[in-house]
Amino acid sequence: TSILALEMTYVRDVITRIEPMARPAAGSRWIEPPPLPAALPRFHEDPLLHAILARRLGSPEESADFLDPRPRPAPDPRLLPGLTEAMERVARALQRGETIGIFGDYDTDGVTSAALLTLALRAASGGAQPFSVRLPRRSEGYGLSVAGVDDLHAAGARLLVAVDCGSKDHHAVEHAARLGMDVVILDHHRITEPPPHQAIVASAQLAEGSPYAGISAAGVAYLLATALAGAGFDTGEGPGNEPTALLDLAMIGIIGDVSPLVGVNRPLVRDGLRQLRATRRPGLRALADEGRFDLRAITSGDVAFKVSPRLNAPGRLADPRLSYELLICTGQVEARRLARQAEEANRERKRQQERVLDEVEAALAADSARLDRRVLIFSGEAWEPGIIGLAAGKLVDRFDRPVIVLSRSGGMAHGSARSVPGFDITEALTSVSDLLRRYGGHARAAGLSLDESRIDELDEALQAAIAASSAEPPGPPRFEIDADAAHEQLTLEVARRLQSLGPFGEGNPAPLLRIQGAPLRDYQVIGKERTHLKIRIGHGVDALFWGNAERSRELVGAREVALLGTLETSLWNNVERVQMIVRDFRVSTA
Repeated sequence: TSILALEMTYVRDVITRIEPMARPAAGSRWIEPPPLPAALPRFHEDPLLHAILARRLGSPEESADFLDPRPRPAPDPRLLPGLTEAMERVARALQRGETIGIFGDYDTDGVTSAALLTLALRAASGGAQPFSVRLPRRSEGYGLSVAGVDDLHAAGARLLVAVDCGSKDHHAVEHAARLGMDVVILDHHRITEPPPHQAIVASAQLAEGSPYAGISAAGVAYLLATALAGAGFDTGEGPGNEPTALLDLAMIGIIGDVSPLVGVNRPLVRDGLRQLRATRRPGLRALADEGRFDLRAITSGDVAFKVSPRLNAPGRLADPRLSYELLICTGQVEARRLARQAEEANRERKRQQERVLDEVEAALAADSARLDRRVLIFSGEAWEPGIIGLAAGKLVDRFDRPVIVLSRSGGMAHGSARSVPGFDITEALTSVSDLLRRYGGHARAAGLSLDESRIDELDEALQAAIAASSAEPPGPPRFEIDADAAHEQLTLEVARRLQSLGPFGEGNPAPLLRIQGAPLRDYQVIGKERTHLKIRIGHGVDALFWGNAERSRELVGAREVALLGTLETSLWNNVERVQMIVRDFRVSTA
């Protein structure tokens, strides 16, 4: 959740990020870090960073590149299959003055992609080009729809650009072709069958081993804007110049889609965070004001848990257009109005999510034998479609197994799946596709719909699929240790050095350190609800264990403690300090 050497994380921000993942650690497994060869070359002058980097990267040269904080040029868009052809068709539309229709998606990645394309194409046409943007509501279902095609055709669109969807929407693309529209698809979702042949498809999924395999739709949209700039268009920073001012939108989409923060995504996110910290977009500034967070010190974790949920909420509950308008608006008054609506939508999202989780709790209380299943499927009457994916993610964290949450209505069940390492949920759904009306997604997340009468069949089929997979059975929490450190190393300087390994997130987690034999100075239960535990060790470093106040009884009479956690800096009353965010602890027995 940190990026550069001087980046700071606020104590109050960490509670939101960590608390939902907190679980009692009785019987937890601490997985030893792999031993390092004696003759290994130096990956970093600091021994702690050397150990972490040597376990994560392949060579000192890769390490040096990984740590280089300088802004990077955009990735070569020509390496993305279909992107050159897509750029050429969009360029023709710009040159001819054709109306361009943009069809996006209702989540953060889809909304930021649509906003990014709007701003890039508006700039490329000198503000003269007519555009029409259509974002679906969740009630319409995922993907490019016939209704969406009709709406854009009625608006005069000759070229339709579908972003964050389209690669499986054959029927809608065929309909567009019959209406005389050309279609460009910018997508990143798993392609399990040939994409629509009537469309130009730009997707890393079309080539095995593509360097862009982990990029999100907002990243693909940024590559298109970059390609247009390379062809001589002004997409925001002058003719021929990379549109770096759009990196903040690309970054928010990449993080919002939980894309891995390695490879091509790492510099895009790191440089996008720089843009966001200095952004002049009225909508994003108003969103931060409503959420009471400081864009000047924004981190990747803040984007994931503060920015993205607020942009996601309107589309989860009603109309994603609100978030799109917030991102492209230019007036302060309009920005404040839209930001207030996004904030209220986010509050309602939380209330709806708690309702689903409460009903799941009741179902498990009535039938605890369901926890013997390695895949958990829950369904409820008319659960809010935009909420069930979030609920599924919370339940995966809690029960350490794949979870599908379905909303039943009118004989149909629509839902979201979230998975665990070792079990590709989209591949599993492909193997049982005869039971489904529709599905699609990634290895760890997917959407699906099926007849309500077939839920039990799906349950049995997925139990067999996970039994044949490499996924570990559910068990106590597993913590993979990155490196050992002495309590004397828990200094502000070391914390800042560790932050240089960011941005942290999917694919590049914050290093998990083990501190053994740390002298226990004192501990106390903290928080308004007294649900958190603060442990003070060594020379006065605070170790914060969110949501685990009940474990304070284990510390009674202890003199030393072994801790697992991540090292961060905090800023409180204008004083910067080092702190540890605890994932688990054990009282020393010696």
